[in-house]
Amino acid sequence: MITPTQSLVLWLYAAVISIWPIRHLALCFILRSFDILRPSSARYQGEVQPLVSAIIPAKDEEATLGDCLASVCAQEYANLEILVVDDRSTDRTAAIAQEFASRDPRVRVISIVDLPSGWTGKTHALQVAANQAEGAWFWFLDADTRHTPENLSVVMEYARSNGAALVSVLPEMRCETFWENVVQPLAGIVLMQSFPLHQVNDVRSKKAFANGQYILIEREAYNAAGGHHAVRDRFVEDIGMARRVKDLGLPIRVAVTQGLGSTRMYSSLNKLVRGWSRILYDALDRNPVRLVLRLLDPLVFSQTGHVALAASLYLLLAGGATPFALWLLGLSLMHHGLTHTVLHRLYVLSVPRTRYTAWFPLANLVMDWILIRAIRSCLTGEVTWRGTDYGRAHVAARRSMTQAPQVEM
Repeated sequence: MITPTQSLVLWLYAAVISIWPIRHLALCFILRSFDILRPSSARYQGEVQPLVSAIIPAKDEEATLGDCLASVCAQEYANLEILVVDDRSTDRTAAIAQEFASRDPRVRVISIVDLPSGWTGKTHALQVAANQAEGAWFWFLDADTRHTPENLSVVMEYARSNGAALVSVLPEMRCETFWENVVQPLAGIVLMQSFPLHQVNDVRSKKAFANGQYILIEREAYNAAGGHHAVRDRFVEDIGMARRVKDLGLPIRVAVTQGLGSTRMYSSLNKLVRGWSRILYDALDRNPVRLVLRLLDPLVFSQTGHVALAASLYLLLAGGATPFALWLLGLSLMHHGLTHTVLHRLYVLSVPRTRYTAWFPLANLVMDWILIRAIRSCLTGEVTWRGTDYGRAHVAARRSMTQAPQVEM
């Protein structure tokens, strides 16, 4: 017999599980609306190729900068200049950049020795480079990205054909360790839940997003939006820039890429936790309520499945095959199956051919810790990024500069 209390538990649990078939159907619609760019996509078809300034900020990037620069120098798009910003590096970053500059006249190296108050390191580096760039378009890239030769030509055509002032893409993730494979795709999913691409690409929606690993923006739109000076205190300046461009009434587009480029964000679990804590902290506007709500989602809709499975197995071992234990086991297995189906479709978008979706229960726990750290940053106002500590003094300095006119850096 199933008691009334047990029946209520089963019905409530079934209600929780029901979100996953709904998400599966919604995902079918959403994935069809994605713009996907591939090597076979159309190359730039404008009559004249405008000059593009590739801008790569680099702080202690000796492990990745060489591969990134080699891929940028190999672009089919001919009208290109390349600016590398050595931002207070203590390793061989500057030497690597200079080696490329000595071989390729399109490459220029800019050196930064200090960080003004109220700025994050990346926003300052990008603004300094933008002030020296000559291109009609700026191509902001992270040093841990790699790009196939047709990449820029394809994305420039995507911008031209859509009349977009800003284009950003989501490259494939290079995951070389267990923790990267397990956590990186889920972290990306958690972020993109707040920025649905079908809304971002809709000119009628105020939703805006860009991925700072890869942003292509028209120079005029960049200046009209206030440049990086306008988002100088942000750790995810990309979303802030996208909002400002869209608020001007200019179209923005974000696409998924397949086979056009890749990125490796973090090489260890510690870096992954610290990095994603910072990203989610700033991407959700440093709002603890939004972060708590994002934390409740997996706790309610995913991790209840792990608890139910453990509880059902315990009941079966302790009390035998009672109806309640069997029903709870069946529902928990259904829960895991539905969750796996939905998450796998999303995992493979960022990590093709991944075999790590089944580890999502472990990824859930890591994401809980990431979100808790982000909430803590909201309460303390303290973040460490790229070896620089940003505390309450950083926030106060930003506020004091809010009304200050933009100056050339």
